Amino acid sequence: MRTFVTIFIISLTLGTTGGTTHVEAQPGTVQSTFTPARLSPGRRYRTIERLAPERLAAVAADRAALQRSRKAVKLGHGLTDYRAILHAHAEDSAHTGGNRAELLAAAKRTGVRIVMLTDHVRPPRDFINDSWRGFHDGVLFIPGSEGEGFLNYPVNSVIEHYVKKQERSGTDYVKMITANGGNIFLSHVEEKIDWSTTGLDGLEIYNNHTDMKDEFEFIGWLRGALTNPARLDQLNSLLTRYPLEVFGALQDYLAPVMSKWDRDLRDHTLTGVAANDCHHNQVYEIRAIAADTIEISIIGDPPRRVTSSQVPAIASMLVGHRPGDLLARVDLDPYESSLQFVTTHLLLPSLSELEVRNALHLGRAYVAHDWLGDPTGFAFVARRNGRRVGIMGDQIRLAKGLNLALEAPLPGTIRILRDGEMALETIDRQANLQITDPGVYRAEIWLTVDGEQRPWIYSNPIRID
Repeated sequence: MRTFVTIFIISLTLGTTGGTTHVEAQPGTVQSTFTPARLSPGRRYRTIERLAPERLAAVAADRAALQRSRKAVKLGHGLTDYRAILHAHAEDSAHTGGNRAELLAAAKRTGVRIVMLTDHVRPPRDFINDSWRGFHDGVLFIPGSEGEGFLNYPVNSVIEHYVKKQERSGTDYVKMITANGGNIFLSHVEEKIDWSTTGLDGLEIYNNHTDMKDEFEFIGWLRGALTNPARLDQLNSLLTRYPLEVFGALQDYLAPVMSKWDRDLRDHTLTGVAANDCHHNQVYEIRAIAADTIEISIIGDPPRRVTSSQVPAIASMLVGHRPGDLLARVDLDPYESSLQFVTTHLLLPSLSELEVRNALHLGRAYVAHDWLGDPTGFAFVARRNGRRVGIMGDQIRLAKGLNLALEAPLPGTIRILRDGEMALETIDRQANLQITDPGVYRAEIWLTVDGEQRPWIYSNPIRID
């Protein structure tokens, strides 16, 4: 979520009297000169409206009710469902706040069994051989990097490419990463809508960072909260009472990215994955610097100072404090929240690096916003005359008696799409679609939470030829 940091620091330098946003004392009552971004599909509320205490409480109540309605899925796919995290940063840059031990602890607490690291490349450090690989306390780690516009998971070290600054074409680079079964995914797709995906294993169909990029109103609200004692206390109270609801307030359906996925799927297999892009770096510390000055720091960037002449409310924050005193700390992105928010569920015969790589290559996976409800067991299969003949990632020959069957542990709005166009929509926990035409079929499930439709599950496709 690097853009979050950059925009926040820029907004601080604008000051509070001549800047672009004026924020009132309560979440949801914001006056702003920003034109709010067009609401994404399913939304009724802007992010800062979602942060109102009554909205967060309503979301929490609906999440609890959904969990109480959960039922085991009977439709089988013959494999075990494992939670995996892709695009995870730890100990890899100045702007990464977390470490691998912290990431492991969060994975264990949240039921994540697979962590695929994506170190920022720092030659001569080798992101394969100098990282974690294999099982650590029951969690499988697979090393990789974020670079050249991709998530890279080569089987063997490729550090010489960076040390020697070898010139390679895009095609050669992809071949280098995928040699001997390595995996590569297009990253930050919103910046690369026109990039070719030929030769790739897949692409990020959801990225936390991407979802943050248009949140200018929220960033203005946050700026105001960090210099307003009453709102700062309220923010920390909300983070304590509703940690996932606050984190989930940013959630959108990334329609341009999904459209690219649908277009490219017509030509070749392309596994959709979630990118947590977690760094644990959205940690703000506010300290007293002088009798009239506070300093706001965030990991990876120079601190910024604000005086009581700029923001009069700061004076009350400084009463009774000496220079150097910590006045407040706000942690917006602990690993535990990020890992519960969205994951890539992999369907595996057994838990090993080889099976993980195979599943990502084939598309034996689905993406889920787990914070809304536990999706484990979700099944999307092809059946012919009642017998299972394929699952997500498979290519099936069109024949008489073929249908696609779906079942989820929670009821929601089920949408089955063919080549990106709606083929079926129903509200249920099960669906069946008789297949009469070839195409690339994928499914989505949306849950109703506080009167809004929120995307919950994105299946990988089944291809019918």
